[in-house]
Amino acid sequence: MRPQYHRNLQDIAIGDFSKELELASMIPSRKNLGVDIPDRLKCLGDHGIENLSDLLAELKTPKKLKAFARTTGLPEDYLVNFRRELGSIRPKPVKLGAFPSLDAADIMKLKEEGITDTRQMFDNAATGDQRRALGSRTEIPEERLLEIAKLSDVSRIKWVGANFARVLVDSGYDTAENVAKADHRQLYEAVIAVNEKKHYYKGKIGKNDMKLCVLAAGNVPPGIVLS
Repeated sequence: MRPQYHRNLQDIAIGDFSKELELASMIPSRKNLGVDIPDRLKCLGDHGIENLSDLLAELKTPKKLKAFARTTGLPEDYLVNFRRELGSIRPKPVKLGAFPSLDAADIMKLKEEGITDTRQMFDNAATGDQRRALGSRTEIPEERLLEIAKLSDVSRIKWVGANFARVLVDSGYDTAENVAKADHRQLYEAVIAVNEKKHYYKGKIGKNDMKLCVLAAGNVPPGIVLS
């Protein structure tokens, strides 16, 4: 099966999303997503919402969201946060130029191939065969293509931006799968050690943030093939 960059929202039944709502509600600004989860998901199902794709269609515009809130009786602020959560589980691709410590010449060569962001890189370099073919066309060494593929892979994790993706890869947690398998306390120590040395980001990261990162990584589809 070909690796998928994002999850297919049609494949996620509305009734199966409760654990992810619990996770999302740990973020203070989305706390209301944890309120009455079973009843609210049942309400959505009763109003014809079978999967997350159905729900996104109903919440696509502010006007539609307001109308759906009236129809279902669900709080409008709850539906606004639900829409934001649907966006979070399918993060926007990151521009390759945003990653620290990548060779500018490599980025330019990839641009000539029509590859400018993590989604395009993932689609063209997820397997060893793809990377070897891309290396033949661009003359970029395979190990550098693998590095960029790894950055693209971990960027699929919710809340992971360019700088933090760089920290994860440099910490040895270089795929979404490896992050999902990590002990969040060990991940925290590794991330702190790398950032103290290389100063990729300025904000503070806590152990609970790493716990959320590990849990979020567990919901990412299978990614790049290392060999």
